[in-house]
Amino acid sequence: MTRSAASLVLLAACLPAAAATHTVNVGPGLSFTPSTLTIVAGDSVRFTNKGGLHNVKADDNSFRCARGCDGDGSGGDGAPSSAIWTFTLTFPTPGTVGYYCETHGAPGTGMAGSIVVQVPTPVVLQSFGVD
Repeated sequence: MTRSAASLVLLAACLPAAAATHTVNVGPGLSFTPSTLTIVAGDSVRFTNKGGLHNVKADDNSFRCARGCDGDGSGGDGAPSSAIWTFTLTFPTPGTVGYYCETHGAPGTGMAGSIVVQVPTPVVLQSFGVD
């Protein structure tokens, strides 16, 4: 293998792993499960209503979703709904995102949860004996 080919292999090995999709169940009852989820920047979270009149609203008002999300052009909206709905959001930026159900909570209280978004750790592979 040439040095340039070895460099490309090492460069590719330093890229972050593929993004994952995690699940948060909304209800049944007055809870999010899990209530705190830790993911890596670029991962997605699928919220699924398992029963009850619920929605998911970010503490910072960056999203409000249920049968679609406000402003996403899907024709749905983020108003609380008792339908069995699912939506998926991608979280590209590290930090903590708090959220709650408008019917049963408020920022940080009642039916509330959080997503901790961590910086991705690159996978580094070492190669020995490459000329």
